[in-house]
Parts: sequence; C-alpha cells; structure tokens
Amino acid sequence: MEKEARRRLIAEVQAERERLLPLREEATDTTIAMLRQSAPAEPPDLVPYLNLAYILGVKHARGDDGLLAFALSLSNWATAAIKEVAKYTGRTVEEVIDQYETELMEMRMAQAEAPGEDGSTGGP
Repeated sequence: MEKEARRRLIAEVQAERERLLPLREEATDTTIAMLRQSAPAEPPDLVPYLNLAYILGVKHARGDDGLLAFALSLSNWATAAIKEVAKYTGRTVEEVIDQYETELMEMRMAQAEAPGEDGSTGGP
C-alpha cells in the first residue's frame, strides 16, 4: 500500500473510532448479553442461529452504527479470548489460530468426502 493511501486509511480508522466511541459501553453490554445467551446454548449447532438472530436484532434496533460498534466489540472480545487461550495453554496466539484453522480445514475436507443423501461424494 502506498504511503498516501495508508495515511488516508489510518485517518479514516481514527475518525470512525472517535465517532463510534460514544457507543462503546452499549456495544460492550450487548456483547456480554449475546454471549450469555449463546455460549451455553445446546446443541452447539444452535449457536450460529442464536448469534445471527441477535446480530439482526442489533441492526434493526440500533442501525448501522450500532451494528458496527457491536462488531468492533465482538472482534475485540475474540482477540482477547484468543490471547487468553494462548496464555493459559503455553502457546503463541499464532499457534492457537493455526489449530482452529487446521480443524476447520479438516472438517471441510471430511464434509467434501462424505457421501451425500443420493450416495454421491462431495469430492470431484
């Protein structure tokens, strides 16, 4: 990225952060409420549906800025959680992320190779 483009991007990020800062407390409270609802949910396949319903509720109730502040809060929480997992397991952040990424790749490969309802495989 060119120096001028990088400067414009940094300025935009700083301006957006300042603009969204007043929404931070509400976004954090919303994040905690969503996690209280979805983290203990069973079966685990239910979690994406609960999260999406919650996200859509935030979008409808608080608009795009509220949704953006909520997304920022969630990403900050995810970053902190990954750092905590790394700290308590004696691994680097990169190793924790690599583990999740590897598990996802293995799951996708298994799904691609699994026979479908018609007996065909998902592979080539």
